[in-house]
Amino acid sequence: MNHVRAHLRMMTNEEVGEFVATLNRDGTTDKYILEDFTGEHRVSARSLIGAIYMAVDHNNDTYLVNETNDGVFPSSIDKFRALAAVD
Repeated sequence: MNHVRAHLRMMTNEEVGEFVATLNRDGTTDKYILEDFTGEHRVSARSLIGAIYMAVDHNNDTYLVNETNDGVFPSSIDKFRALAAVD
């Protein structure tokens, strides 16, 4: 299934905890998923244990998916987005 994803980069447990807390305070019931590049490994983005797993095992290829409203992400997650390298 094709969907819009936000590429994330979380380096520390504190960042992972802040990310999960941010999603859990977003005021919606949207279903957020974290997945790897291929979509083979998927966990609930609202789960601290799931987010820690993704940050440890798939740090450079972790993506956020909103399965309820495709492509809609709270602006509060912007600080966790992976930025493209600038020359």
